[in-house]
Amino acid sequence: MSGERRDDMGANLPDYGSDGFSGPTIRMDTRLDATTRQKVDDLATRFRTPRAAVLSYIMRWGLTHEQTGPPDQGESDGPVRHLCCYVASDLHAHVEQAAAAAGVKVAPWLRHMVRQITIEDFPASWREATPTERSHDSRTYTARFMLRLDDQTREKLEELSTHFDTSAAEVIRQLVAQATPENFPPSWQMRAAERRAVQPRR
Repeated sequence: MSGERRDDMGANLPDYGSDGFSGPTIRMDTRLDATTRQKVDDLATRFRTPRAAVLSYIMRWGLTHEQTGPPDQGESDGPVRHLCCYVASDLHAHVEQAAAAAGVKVAPWLRHMVRQITIEDFPASWREATPTERSHDSRTYTARFMLRLDDQTREKLEELSTHFDTSAAEVIRQLVAQATPENFPPSWQMRAAERRAVQPRR
């Protein structure tokens, strides 16, 4: 739920562009939980905008709007979901000041803002540009799979997705497109060779 606009915190902020940057940038390791990380991912997909731009907008929005209740204290619920991206240095400095004023660290302050913001709080230009057909429902991709991943594989996929600032589905497509039989474990290759050996010749 969004609140009223706070002109005191946002008065000195520059007018960030659609990418959320203005001048020098800083690499930020954002400690989200599963829910807030998924929300950032969903917003980036919905607006077809990099996660860094979504996160930057949420930070700016948090500085310029009154919030309902204090930010959550302490660590996130459940496993931490890291999201590394570049944000404007001056924006990051303002967020550090706001978090300190609220008596919390940057991570819980930002998680609180991610939970509070709604689709209607984003610029009309972002919402109007949202395609009616989602990229993962595109007719370009005719097959859909539900993957079961262990924690190590999921974390690796998240790292690649964050590093390249693209969706997990796109990372998987690239890996599959570039894979060759030699990339797979020797035990897989041995089983494949054994099956070929017993198959009748045509």
